[in-house]
Amino acid sequence: MDNTVYWNAYLVRLFIPLDILLILFMITGVAGNGLVIYIYGLKMQNVKDGQYFIPYLAVADLFASVICSLFGLLTTLMPLTYEFDILCKFGWLLSSGTTFMSVFLLVSIAIQRYMKVCRRKGTMMTLKWKRIIIIGAVFLSAVLAGPSVVTYGSIPFKSINRNVTGMICGKITGTVSIVYDIVMVVGVILCCGFLIVPYCLIALKTHRYLKKEVQSRSELQKRRKNEKSENQNTQSSISTLDNEYSIPVQSNEQRSNESVIDLDNNSLSNYSTIIKKQALKIRKKNLRLINKITKIFMIITLIFLLCSLPKITITILETLTPNFWENTTDFERLVLMFVHQGYILNNIANPFIYTFFR
Repeated sequence: MDNTVYWNAYLVRLFIPLDILLILFMITGVAGNGLVIYIYGLKMQNVKDGQYFIPYLAVADLFASVICSLFGLLTTLMPLTYEFDILCKFGWLLSSGTTFMSVFLLVSIAIQRYMKVCRRKGTMMTLKWKRIIIIGAVFLSAVLAGPSVVTYGSIPFKSINRNVTGMICGKITGTVSIVYDIVMVVGVILCCGFLIVPYCLIALKTHRYLKKEVQSRSELQKRRKNEKSENQNTQSSISTLDNEYSIPVQSNEQRSNESVIDLDNNSLSNYSTIIKKQALKIRKKNLRLINKITKIFMIITLIFLLCSLPKITITILETLTPNFWENTTDFERLVLMFVHQGYILNNIANPFIYTFFR
């Protein structure tokens, strides 16, 4: 027991850098996501269609950053004396639930972006369906996080290197845990597919549109150049004819009638040109806004994948490798804990992305 207490105190000191990082995660997550909720949820009068999910995602990220950071702090402050089984179970339940909520919202945003960009003439998400998606995301998060109260708890931990036994908050081995992990892996693969495929199709659609836009601009420039050269040839031929032949003098009434007709034609032509320019300007503005919002969510999704995949990898290794944590050294455990807690970055990075693209 004395060896356990000594080793626990040593690990607490070893995990101090991780504790500082988790506290910074919590403060940054509350400040950043709280600001997003205030701006998009309370301050803005008219939230655009593409920004509907932003305040809900910020709420999920705020809760996730606080709950996951606090849960991580409890793990690092009691690395070998985690005897509170209920606290461990509810910690996993709440952290899993908030994380799943954020994931489902990101998937919903990816599908909405795909419908907005790639199927503009098709059916769009109405306000009713968006609310149904929010409720469905909450329900699915609760359903998927629920089994964690069975698969996780306070379990004995024996160091093979030190021959010391303690208690940690970890995975309870058994058939239920294996089935739950398989379901989680399948769910993660599906979510990654629903996140990656729509944005790949969006990128392909945007590339084709930009390519078409460049071609149309080059054709327009060629057409204008040809018209200009034709006008110059016509003017030169007219001036040559004027020099060779005498042109009859028109009466004042004929001149005034022709000038009125020319003015009418010019005004109609100018009005048509102005209307076309305004329509093109509005189209470019809308396209720029759609591209900006799409870029925001593409970067958010990329950060989510980069932050979550290491944790998913460690979870799979825990399931496939017997005595995974028991065989690690103290330094390896610290590194793995850093990597494992890195997924919280996903919950605090989003506000900075909104600010950068604002």
